[in-house]
Amino acid sequence: MSIKMDPRVRRTKAMFEEALLELMEEKDYKKITVREISERSTLNRATFYLHYYDKDELLEQMLQDALEQLRISVQVKDMEFKYDSENPHPIFIRLFNKMIEQSRFYKVMLVQEKVPYFTESVREIIETLVEKATHYMVEDKIEFKVPVEMSIAYITSAYLGVIIWWLKKDMPYTPAHMAKQLTRLSTVGPWLENPYQ
Repeated sequence: MSIKMDPRVRRTKAMFEEALLELMEEKDYKKITVREISERSTLNRATFYLHYYDKDELLEQMLQDALEQLRISVQVKDMEFKYDSENPHPIFIRLFNKMIEQSRFYKVMLVQEKVPYFTESVREIIETLVEKATHYMVEDKIEFKVPVEMSIAYITSAYLGVIIWWLKKDMPYTPAHMAKQLTRLSTVGPWLENPYQ
């Protein structure tokens, strides 16, 4: 059973998180100090140390919270899985919506690559999603022309690349549109008609 955080504590932590994110947009993380975080948040260092041991603990909590929210958003439900290249998959819509909700955070972490291991963690979440989808296909007796492991690696890298491109371009398309494109790319490809037939 989860314990609800006091609204005042939540607000204070959000202010420190926002301050750190702003500073990470401007400079290298290693050069950021607790004093700067406190000043940017308009709170004092004593308040900072009530909640965090150091800036690394603040960053780690931000990253872990974001990853947990992302994992929850892309959980596969049996009833959601269907083969339809013309309709956006609900999982992809949830994934893009989550990134819009925290677009500033994802731009700093994925586009600017301020914390490389975060990018790898996002890749692992996408890989798990692709593995589950592949599992459904194998169960439905759909045959692969390339090794399954290679297919999973290819699709995972493609998804992550498209997501980073979308964030880098300031999210020019809606989550539903992006979800539809990913669904189509991973089923029938980018062409109107297969040029190799």
